[in-house]
Amino acid sequence: MFRTVHYKISSSNIPHSFDGFRIVHLSDLHGAFFGSGNYLLLQGIQKIKPDMIVMTGDMADNSSHAIERVTELCRKLCRKYPVYFAAGNHEQCLKGKGQETLIKSLKDMGIKVLYNSWETISRGGSYIKIYGLVTPMIYYKDRLREYKRGVSFTKTDAERFLGKTDASCYQILLAHNPLYFPSYRDWGADLTFSGHIHGGIIRIPGMGGLLSPDMTFFPKYDGGHFEEQGRHLVVSRGLGNHFLMRVMNPPELVAVTLGQRVRFARK
Repeated sequence: MFRTVHYKISSSNIPHSFDGFRIVHLSDLHGAFFGSGNYLLLQGIQKIKPDMIVMTGDMADNSSHAIERVTELCRKLCRKYPVYFAAGNHEQCLKGKGQETLIKSLKDMGIKVLYNSWETISRGGSYIKIYGLVTPMIYYKDRLREYKRGVSFTKTDAERFLGKTDASCYQILLAHNPLYFPSYRDWGADLTFSGHIHGGIIRIPGMGGLLSPDMTFFPKYDGGHFEEQGRHLVVSRGLGNHFLMRVMNPPELVAVTLGQRVRFARK
């Protein structure tokens, strides 16, 4: 089974009409399922009553039937909720025309696929923007595959892929790999959703997650809510698994509620 975790993100930049806006965050499913047809996962999402759903990659991989399972889940979700999707490293590595087939299927059913692009979400006369970042595989620092020492994703790279931010509104970024949160933060993302780390696979009480997919011990952004310089990062510990066995680290369904932070005028 999975557990459901709730976070509240408050900011004076969140429009009044988005106060109480609920977001379900799905990541790193890896084609897994919870009950027949993902019934239990769908039931968990329904209980949250989200206003939208975001997916931050690695929903599918090259395991048997993964694409079909993810497609089936997405078809059920998009009948009830707006869904936004940004690919992770495993979608980029799907065999043959796997990525092309998956992305086309998602777009055909009405899901907003954000491939280094953005969409505007309007509500009550106000709006926010949601961006989706898909970085080349070289930035994943995977020592078991393509790896180049010293490569890092910078604020300049974020501007190259996504353009400059719109400082006039609240901005949400979907970025699979949380390693580069300082760059996302400095680029201008008010709230970043990420996954990838799987909670560090083995969680050690008082110390956090042990290992990241790039073979780094005790990764900083292993899972949960982080705030730096007034910017927020929510890292899902993931719903599925791809390498090693999760220990003291159950699959995770993430719910985020946006809230206004009141500005106090100086006397």
